[in-house]
Amino acid sequence: MITDADVTKLKEVFATKDELAMVAVDVTELKVESSLLQQTVQRLEQGMERMEGKVDNVLNKLDKFTGNIADLDQENRMGAITLRRHDIQIHELAEATSTTISE
Repeated sequence: MITDADVTKLKEVFATKDELAMVAVDVTELKVESSLLQQTVQRLEQGMERMEGKVDNVLNKLDKFTGNIADLDQENRMGAITLRRHDIQIHELAEATSTTISE
């Protein structure tokens, strides 16, 4: 025979139908939230992949731009050297022919 003390003890140890129903609802809500979280993570990953592609494009353009600047810098240096040589040659020619150069 089950006494009132036994019933109380069983209620403490085991869940009631209402408590089990609440747990089932909680589990269902957790599954829905988990699914939404997975979708959000997937969208973030896709966004990161798109951003990585865009960053790669920007870096490629910057590399090309930097290369063009380096080419122009080299061309300017060579032009400056050539200009100095021509200036020296003009002054030497002017001295050799006793010509005055207007500045």
